[in-house]
Amino acid sequence: MACCLKDELLCSICLSIYQDPVSFGCEHYFCRKCITEHWSRQEPHGTRDCPECRRTFTDPLLSPSLKLSNIVERYSAFPLDAILNAQRSSYPCKDHEKVKLFCLTDKSLVCFFCDEPALHEQHQVTTIDEAYEEIQREMKEQLATLQDSERGHTEALQLLQRQLTETKSSAKSLHATIGDAFDRLHRFLRERQKSMLEELEMDTARKLADIEHKIQRYSQQLRDVKEGIQILQERLNETGRHDFLEGVAVTSERCWKVSSLQSISQLLCGDSKIL
Repeated sequence: MACCLKDELLCSICLSIYQDPVSFGCEHYFCRKCITEHWSRQEPHGTRDCPECRRTFTDPLLSPSLKLSNIVERYSAFPLDAILNAQRSSYPCKDHEKVKLFCLTDKSLVCFFCDEPALHEQHQVTTIDEAYEEIQREMKEQLATLQDSERGHTEALQLLQRQLTETKSSAKSLHATIGDAFDRLHRFLRERQKSMLEELEMDTARKLADIEHKIQRYSQQLRDVKEGIQILQERLNETGRHDFLEGVAVTSERCWKVSSLQSISQLLCGDSKIL
């Protein structure tokens, strides 16, 4: 019965279930595409015939068959041969002990006699065995995809762990290098500071000693100058000419010493500029 029904739904040109079935006057049905291609090959001969009865037509008009299209759709949704074959399988419905099918669209078991066929009319329905093979294949593909993803994530995680370890080690090494460099720099600066301070102290001590020596020398010279001034003032206070002229030689010698001390004072000003 199933084979007879399916044979009635086959196009005699492509030998497949009708796709957009049409007729054109002789009550034979074909796929619209199949009969159109068949006639296109007959164009050079100027005739159009029916591949079933060989009746010729001058200008045939293709008429769609809505009823046959509906039958094809319902058969495609629930193929009767699959249902009848499934009835002979070992998977009975637990409530009615009827055959069960499987809807690949909804991913659920379907009992043709318990469930409403209209609910799965446009769905892909098949037998338990075929569904088992199909779902097994899909799950194996999903498993392979997940295993590939697991390997990828594991490799990426291992790479990140290595990068984490290397980064920590590099940072630790760089930290030690920077610390050593700045320690050496600080030691150099401290040594340089000590050296410069020692040089400053030595130079300062030398300059202070020189200044103190000059202070002592010029203090003595200042006393000598004052003493010369006092001698000259006493000589100038003499009223008698005889007394004034007496000891002029000594006074002149003292005046010469005073003049020399003035020249030394001028040199002292030059020394202070040098300091």
